[in-house]
This record gives sequence, structure tokens and C-alpha cells, in this order.
Amino acid sequence: MDTKTINKSKSKTNTKTTVADTAFWVASYRAQETLRPDALFHDPYSALLLNERTEQMARSMKPFAKYGYWSVTIRTPIIDDFILRYLQQSCNTVINLGAGLDTRPYRLDLPPETRWIEVDFPDVVAFKSEKLRNETPHCQLERVGLDLSNTDARKNLFAELNNTYGPAILLTEGVTPYLTETDVIQLAQDLYRQPNFNYWINEYYSKDLYPRYQSPKFQSALGDAVFRFFPTDWFGLFEDNGWIKHDIHFLADFAAKHQRSFPLPWWVNLLKRLFGEDKITGKMREYSAYIVFEKKQDYKK
Repeated sequence: MDTKTINKSKSKTNTKTTVADTAFWVASYRAQETLRPDALFHDPYSALLLNERTEQMARSMKPFAKYGYWSVTIRTPIIDDFILRYLQQSCNTVINLGAGLDTRPYRLDLPPETRWIEVDFPDVVAFKSEKLRNETPHCQLERVGLDLSNTDARKNLFAELNNTYGPAILLTEGVTPYLTETDVIQLAQDLYRQPNFNYWINEYYSKDLYPRYQSPKFQSALGDAVFRFFPTDWFGLFEDNGWIKHDIHFLADFAAKHQRSFPLPWWVNLLKRLFGEDKITGKMREYSAYIVFEKKQDYKK
């Protein structure tokens, strides 16, 4: 099927690691996973998208590489399953905000009538469109180059997509952490206003992880792409702005099922053997997850 690309804003130049650069980091992990004999998913397209920016991200994130790899490779099939299930149940459109170098339109077995819209920075969209120009998506794919921090342009795009396409499931994979609490509230409200935006796949990490993500070492490795979202009440914030938890899948549960345990330090594994897994790492099961939010019907703001 054809791929349509639209540029709605100008790109910016930045020599530091940016949020856009993290797309290359994620693509590299998906390419690595695909080569494993026990791969949790197969993404042969990710290897087509790697370049020098990938190496830059890999160097900066080396101290956290095994944790980042685990997170990306576990969350990927979880999101795959959410999308396929909701397309079968009630949605015919996927809107991927901050899509990065995601290749799901090419690698998932999608109903051919599926509408898939990807939105990201214009330079990311242009790069991706060029690299995948000879590949055929399994759906009706459209790409939009837009800086989503431009609130007026974003609102106009959301209204246009709502009026053009049917019931949609939204995806923000690896987007929320880089936004402030105010940014997330505004985004949630903007999305809620669109009648056809029914479900929203988003991520979750518990307050137990906040110190790690706020540490100078972690923040320094991310350059300009630092984590900014640390709400007091994660689910309460979304519910207060029109979205309630409908489905949740903890990464640790999926990992355990597929023998891909979180890469703990050696001394933690020793403590587990001495004192028992539940006592040492039981709480870690609920450290991170992906959620499907559903629109709250009685919400008024």
C-alpha cells in the first residue's frame, strides 16, 4: 500500500542528544533482538534505519544499555498485542504520536483496511520515509511531520484526524517521560476533546524508579532528552484529565513468562537466593508497565 507523507512544520537543528535521537537508540535494540534465535518479535526493518546517530546514543547510554534493551524488547510485543486486540474489537485507526522509527505498519499482520498515522519531527519523518521507501506497509499508512510541542498545530491536526478517520487507538511509546506534568495534562485534554479518540496506549513507571531516573548520571547520559514526568499520582493525573485505566500489562510479568528476567546486579541475585525472591524483588514486579487508557465518559473540564 502507498505511504503518504505530510510536513506540517520546520525541523530544528541540535548538536546535543535530543528526544528525536532516542528513536535511533530504540531501533538499534529492536534490530539486535531480531537477530536472537529466541527473539520475542521480528523487526527486519529496524536495521535499515540505523546510522551514526545510533552510535552516538549507544555511547551515551552504555552504562544503562542492558536495562534499556530489556525495557524496549519487553514493551514491544506488549504494545503489539494491545494494538492487534483493539483493532479487532472496536478501532480501525492507529495514531502513533512521537512514532520515531517504529515499523509496526510493516511488520504486524494488520487488517488491510487499517488506517495508521505516524506523527513525529519533520526530520525523523523524512529520514524514515527515505529509508523505507522500497518497503510496503500492511495498512494505509500516513506520516505527518510535526513538532507536537506546537500546541496550536497539534490541536488542528487532532481535529483533522478525528474528522477524517473512524474510532482510533492512540499510541505514545517512549513519549510521556520526556514531557513535564503540565505538558502531559494539556496533551491528555487535547486528545480527550476528539470524539473518535477512544483508547490510548501509554506507559507507566512507579515512584520507586523516580530516584534512578532523576539521578545526575542517568540525566547526563540522556543529554537534552531527560526524563521530566514524575507525577505524585500517575493514574490520578490521567483520570483527572479524562482517561481511566482500562488494561495494564506489567513488563515483569511478560518477561517472566518468556524467561527474560530483568538484568539485576549480581549482589541482588545473591540476596534473592539468601532471603527469597518475594522479599527482595517482589515489589519490582510493578515497577513498569504499559497501559491502555479509556476515555472517561462523565469527564467535564
